[in-house]
Amino acid sequence: MKMNFPLFNFFYKLEKKQKIVLIILSAILLFDIVFAVVKFSSKQYSPSEFVVENSEEKPSRVYGLNSNAKKGKITKTGYAFYEFTEKQKEVLYDLYENEKSLSIILRIGVKGAGKKLDLKKSVENTFSWGYLYSSDFDKKGKLNNDISQRVLFTSNLSSILDNKTVYFDSGFAIEKNLTKEELPVGFFVYSAYPIEIYDVFLQKAKVGYDYSNTIPFVGMAPNGGKFNFYDKAFDFSGASMVFSSQNSTYSVLPFIDVGCLYAEDYGTPSKQLFVKLNVAGEALTIYRTKDVVDYIIQCSTLKNPFGLYEFTQKADLVTKLLMFENSKDLIPESASKVIKPLKTDPGLVLGNKMSKWRTPEYELYEWNRFEGVLFFDTKDYKVQRDFFRRLAFFVEKAGYRGRILSDEELGDMHGYNAHDYSAKSLAEFFTKTKQVNVKLTEKEHLLEEILVHNGVIVPDGNGYKEGRGAVISISQESQEWLRYSFIAHESWHGIFFLDEDFRNTTAAIYYTIDQKSLDFIVGFWNSQPNLNYDSSDLYLMHNEFMAYIMQQPLSRVASYFVHLSNRGSVFTAMPELSEYIRNTKGITFEDAAKVFDSYAFDRWGLACGRVSLISR
Repeated sequence: MKMNFPLFNFFYKLEKKQKIVLIILSAILLFDIVFAVVKFSSKQYSPSEFVVENSEEKPSRVYGLNSNAKKGKITKTGYAFYEFTEKQKEVLYDLYENEKSLSIILRIGVKGAGKKLDLKKSVENTFSWGYLYSSDFDKKGKLNNDISQRVLFTSNLSSILDNKTVYFDSGFAIEKNLTKEELPVGFFVYSAYPIEIYDVFLQKAKVGYDYSNTIPFVGMAPNGGKFNFYDKAFDFSGASMVFSSQNSTYSVLPFIDVGCLYAEDYGTPSKQLFVKLNVAGEALTIYRTKDVVDYIIQCSTLKNPFGLYEFTQKADLVTKLLMFENSKDLIPESASKVIKPLKTDPGLVLGNKMSKWRTPEYELYEWNRFEGVLFFDTKDYKVQRDFFRRLAFFVEKAGYRGRILSDEELGDMHGYNAHDYSAKSLAEFFTKTKQVNVKLTEKEHLLEEILVHNGVIVPDGNGYKEGRGAVISISQESQEWLRYSFIAHESWHGIFFLDEDFRNTTAAIYYTIDQKSLDFIVGFWNSQPNLNYDSSDLYLMHNEFMAYIMQQPLSRVASYFVHLSNRGSVFTAMPELSEYIRNTKGITFEDAAKVFDSYAFDRWGLACGRVSLISR
């Protein structure tokens, strides 16, 4: 049977030159078709770059899955779909495994968009985005059409446009404890307003907002939600999906960073500028001062850190409210051992619950304003005694100073209900313990380890030299009102150890107060067997003189010393001096307190009776 192919017949009838031309044209056409198929069936790189924070990993482009993504912009209302490259997916997984919490942050630009559209206040210019997962793609790698059931970050772009912001950063935290298969493999963006999608940042997780930089940032928890830029309240209820939700042997709660603007006037010691913050029903006062714009709040010090944060007074001063994961080295070494302190304000140590401690017997903090000043809060006086009693006799007790007493010599003698020690005294004590044959308690060995680890004392040959900072201790066994007095008293000691100008100011006040008032306070110390201060040590006398005056608010200083003069043991020991304090109504101590109060406010924004910038 003869086959008839018209096309072949046509080709054979052509002349040789015509055949050559036809073959060339056909080849060109075939190449164009193949190129078009490859181009439109394969992934294309977007202008948007994938950037890993604090990494040597070079920026790389992400895949654009539709025309908007391939251009890196949405010129009209619509979507842009992106996929990470295989290398980017591996980088994301490795960083997630290492950090245990991550955020992906999109940098969005709205430059020049407002010139093209007439923005009406009544119109919500919605912006939203969410993650794509491997289940959103078929076996051939094609993106499925249905992304309706998706957690979204949603915002009204009107707030951005009203503030004439050119760029903004929008973050979305990734839920903790996911498998590799559950991690995002891309993302999509929707906008009802023209935008450009610039860099894609991979960072350690942060939730909240930060308006302190040129480019504002808002970061949502994995449960998403709607938040408009430049709002000041923020709901952290979903942050427990990202960060550790309890202190344990294996985890530590996150911290909050509150940022504020500088002010022209910070007020006076009695009427200081402040911001009010409500944390899930718990009211905090944040005092403003000239040299502090960032305030660290440990979530372990809050009743319910994963709730609504709302600034109720002076919200206009606030620029930042961010939650971060704490460093891994803050996780306890064991169920009974913590050597790395939580940085915080002393005001938040008060009222903290033992149930949120990292160990059952003590918690360790560092004053976030004075590097190296460590706070011990102990379960009871027994734990505190095991840490500090022998040290107390070595440093301060008359008749015992400079001696390392044995347990037998200590017997049932009392140390103090609260403690403070300089780096110098601590170095001398632990150097001396290596020179004598005295068995230390387990807690004393632990104290030595803590001090060395944090640089308070520094190994030097067969002993130690002073490093930086100091140690302060209070106990949960003390009544609440006493804890407030103790932490003020001991914290002023801590600053005294560190600051030469403060020591000089204290000495000047000490030598200018009237002699009878000075004799009274020294006589009071000598009349109390549980104190037993060595009055021959002028450094100690200056330090205690200052702390006894500054441990209570200015309004209560005079009455406090009158109260001391009315104690039976004090009046019996020195009736004439006690009568003098009664007759003068303690006014000389109040006058001294006024000088201290003004000095503390000018230097640190603190006041008599208050060593904290955050109070409950």
